[in-house]
Amino acid sequence: MRVRFVTLAFLLAIASIWSNPVRAGSASLEFLPGEWHQMASNAGKCLDCRIVVGKNGQDFTVKANNGWSAVVRPSIYGKPFVAGKGSWDSNVRGVYGGKPFFLNLGMMDDKLLMLMTVPGRDGTLRNIKAVFAREATSGGT
Repeated sequence: MRVRFVTLAFLLAIASIWSNPVRAGSASLEFLPGEWHQMASNAGKCLDCRIVVGKNGQDFTVKANNGWSAVVRPSIYGKPFVAGKGSWDSNVRGVYGGKPFFLNLGMMDDKLLMLMTVPGRDGTLRNIKAVFAREATSGGT
């Protein structure tokens, strides 16, 4: 029953964030790999938050400097986003330490949009939304 609830919540979260017109345009998934810095988040301001996206076959690896990592893969429907699972390191303090989550990344123009769905302390799902920009030193244009 809990797996069904988590799956349903995950699908609803994807539908809500990606129902807005996120188009590949000139920026497609081939531009995901590299270092990105956080510009905005509903979880609070973090001037030092960064993620590094790498390509591993068809999958993408995502590693954040604040204690989480994930593996995501492209949509089977040809949409301009990737989705998968990850977890917070167990030594991260606070409500998210050691917690698994679902992660969605998509491109909008030259920005990387993130939706992380993670269970809170009471078991309810929380959506962390963030916007990232290409790190100037990572070879982006």
